Amino acid sequence: MAILFLNQSECTVCKKTLNEGQKFVLFPAFTSDENNKFYIFNDEAVHRSCLERTELGKEALLFLEEIHQSKNNK
Repeated sequence: MAILFLNQSECTVCKKTLNEGQKFVLFPAFTSDENNKFYIFNDEAVHRSCLERTELGKEALLFLEEIHQSKNNK
């Protein structure tokens, strides 16, 4: 899982600081393949609003949900 330091870490998408009180998403380390379309989110923290603004971000949220479901079903 990504490591987040509030008020210090930057959002992978907008490069702005992730601050206390903001909604954000932590992605696990799920790939080493730089050609994976979600690689930008690999082991990173992102503002939820940044993800919700783009189609790739929305797909990444669904992908993250699939990862969580697959881990919970084992």
